[in-house]
Parts: sequence; C-alpha cells; structure tokens
Amino acid sequence: MRSWAALAAGSALLASVLLLGGAPLAAAGAGPAGPYRVQALRVVSGPSPFAAGCPGARFDDKTITGHELEPMIAVNPANPRNIVAAWKQDVGSANQTLSDLVASSLDGGKTWTRSTIPGLSVCTGGTADSPSDPWVAAGRDGTVYFSGLAASLSTDPPTTAVVASHSRDGGRSWPVPATVAAPLAGNETDAITASPRLAGHAYLAWANFVFEQLPRTNSLEFSRTTDGGRTWSPPVLVDQPGPLAIDQAPRVLVLPDGTLLDVFLRVDFELGLGQLYAARSLDEGRTWLPPVLAGSNPIPSDTPVDPDTGLPLPEPGFPSAAVAPDGTVYVAFENSTSASSGAIGVARSRDGGRTWTSAPLPGITAFAFEPAIAVDAHGTVGVTWYDLRNDRPDDSHLSADVWFAHSEDRGQSWRQAHVAGPTDLRTAPLPSHNYVGEYQGLAALGSRGFAAIFTLAGPQARNGPTDIFFARIGPG
Repeated sequence: MRSWAALAAGSALLASVLLLGGAPLAAAGAGPAGPYRVQALRVVSGPSPFAAGCPGARFDDKTITGHELEPMIAVNPANPRNIVAAWKQDVGSANQTLSDLVASSLDGGKTWTRSTIPGLSVCTGGTADSPSDPWVAAGRDGTVYFSGLAASLSTDPPTTAVVASHSRDGGRSWPVPATVAAPLAGNETDAITASPRLAGHAYLAWANFVFEQLPRTNSLEFSRTTDGGRTWSPPVLVDQPGPLAIDQAPRVLVLPDGTLLDVFLRVDFELGLGQLYAARSLDEGRTWLPPVLAGSNPIPSDTPVDPDTGLPLPEPGFPSAAVAPDGTVYVAFENSTSASSGAIGVARSRDGGRTWTSAPLPGITAFAFEPAIAVDAHGTVGVTWYDLRNDRPDDSHLSADVWFAHSEDRGQSWRQAHVAGPTDLRTAPLPSHNYVGEYQGLAALGSRGFAAIFTLAGPQARNGPTDIFFARIGPG
C-alpha cells in the first residue's frame, strides 16, 4: 500500500534507493541470443465491476473507477496454457482500493475471464476497507495461490492483515481468504511463492514497518502452507534490522535442492545505503540463517523528479527475483541516478545466494523503473521494465515505454525488444502511487517464452485512466 500518511516520513528516502555495486557479470552487449518479439498484446482488465458503486464501502466516493495498478502474473506448470493475473481495482488518492481482481486464461492468454475473490473486501462480502499488494503463484499440482493485504482504514493508524486464498480450477473460483498475519499497523509488501517441488506447499513473506515510531521495530516475516492453502503456519521471523533501517519487498525463491532463499531490500537510513540481502532456510522456512549482503550503493541526496512538473518520478525499492533450472539466482533492480540517466541492474548468484555479482542491462540511457524478471525452462533470462528514453521535454507528456531484454548465456549478453508504448504517465491520476503502481509481473511460459503483465495509461487505456495489459513474448 505504502501511501498512508503514516509512511510519508520515509517516502523521500525510499524514492531514491539504489542497489548493488559489485563485480560485473561479464561484458554485456550484442551476443548469440536470437530475436524475441511480442507475439500477442491484449487488455486483460475491463470495465470496473464496481462502476455502480459498492454498498457498504467506507471510501467508495474517494476511489477512481477504472484505475488499476500493480498487476502480477503466474503460469500454471501443470497446464502452461492456464495463466492467472491479479491487480488492484478502482484505486483512490489515499490508496483506498475497492478490491483486487483476478483474471484467468485457459488458452495461453488469448481470452480472459475476470472474477473477484469472495470476502476479500467489503465490495466482495468481507470486512476489509481496502485490499492491496495482490500477488499470484502456481504450484506443480496446478493449485493457484493468491496473497494480498486487507486494510482497515478507519483505525488510527490503519491496520492491515496479510491474507491468502487458493484456486483448484485455474483461477476461476476462490474460497474466502485465510488470515495469515493478524491486522497490524505496518504489514506491507507481501509476495507468495508456490513450490515447484512439493505439491500443496507454498510460501508467503511480508514486511512490517511503521515509519513514525522510533526506535523502529521493523521485521521481515514468513509463513508456509503444506495443505494447498487451507491452513498456514504461525509467522516466523526471517530478519530484523536495527532501529534505523527497514526491510521490505521480500521475494521467496525455491532452489533445486529445496533450499528457500528470501531476497529483500534493506534501506539503512543511518548509513544512507540501499542494500540487497538474501537469507537462506534449509528446513522449508522453519528457521532462517543470517542474511548475506548482496551489495549496496549510497542513497542520492535529491529525489529524481519530472523536470516539467517537479513531481517525483516512480520510486524504486521493489526488486524482482527468479531462479533458473540450474539453480542460478537472478535479481532485477532499479539503479537510476537522475531524471535523465538510469539503469536496470541484474544481480546473479551461482552458489545459492551466498555470493553475488551484478551488472547493468545494456542500452538503457534514460530513467528506468519497475523491472520484472523470470527464467524459462531452457535457462533464458527475461526482464521487462519501463523507461523514459522516448520522452521529450516540454511536450506536455511524460512518455514511458515497456521494454523486454533476454539473455541465453546467463547474462553475458542481452537483446532488447519494444513491448508497448509510449504511454503518457501524466494521464495516470496518482503520481504518488508511482503512476502505474509499485511493481509489474513476468513469468516463464512453458518451455520457452514469457508472459508479461503491466499497466498502461493513455492513450492505450480505454476503461478508465489505466488498464492492465498482457503480452506474450517469444522467439522469432
């Protein structure tokens, strides 16, 4: 959620986090990888199911009909033609959201069926004022998992529960979500991962932080299910930084030997550093080893802003992580230094997250943000992101494009392809929400290719100020 007034004191620092100095992976540039192209581009979202209002919703009048953000995507390993996506639906200026929506496809993304999750919010028969941070994952047995936040905005400060649901029919129907973590002020940045090894096993991690309380007592927590999402274990502490630092945006990966790796961002306000850490668990999350520092860079003193309006450009701080079939771990992160110069970095570990190297994606010369990374069954690494390379000063637009790069040699070389855009971020009504939310999604499609999910504003959006788009990206 991250736009509550209680978080405002930390937003300026988070807005300029940089990650990961370190030894380069290899000289990056043109290489043997063949061209990839967009094979399909379709709108996944549609008219709001709440356009006529939502009886009982406390903040119904403060939301924006058709304003969709923060999509995530999963491909069902039991049926790669089954793709499931989720996003925030009808978002308001103070982060009120009427519900998260889910869409499922059974034909590889050609057609989509949209649905709600019963009991997730007041609008779907529950009690939560505002859901947020939707995430989806699919397990080896075909179970699709959902996680999110369910906030009560009437308390002071607001409290948020971490919730999860599951689908046995490819994302078409869902039971009422289970509460994984009880409502607290500061539960944030959840992400769910399904085990590719153990049927019925899935893992959920999240952060808890409240900015205005000193000393801070931020924690990074974890829960698992072993029965397909019916029940969840009590929360386990993964990490707790010092009082002048916060952990956020945990991403749990399952290595080929069953080791769990939790990759997350730490912002150290005292040192002025944004740091990427990785914690390992050898017992399926029951206990966690001390996290390993993957790298750090100084936080710049000035937040990058749109030079034409003075509004902040999208905040960094939400890394994306994936593991290859050979166990190599990849993390994509933002590394933009100013409004006119940017980078997307890729960190790599070949020893289960113990040691790391990093290098930038080549060919990015403008402010870049919100990368998503995935690896297919052949070991091809794919990354999507937005950047402003086609933006022109003083033209009344803030033009962003979605790009894709892939590497078939473990990051030694990369080739780029244009995915979508330009889209005008200034037509998105909420700059305080990163214009398009905090993250987008990418997943491997079967044996080769990728499924991307992302947000576009005008002129592409048709059912409100933003729409959610799906792209199928593959070779030749």
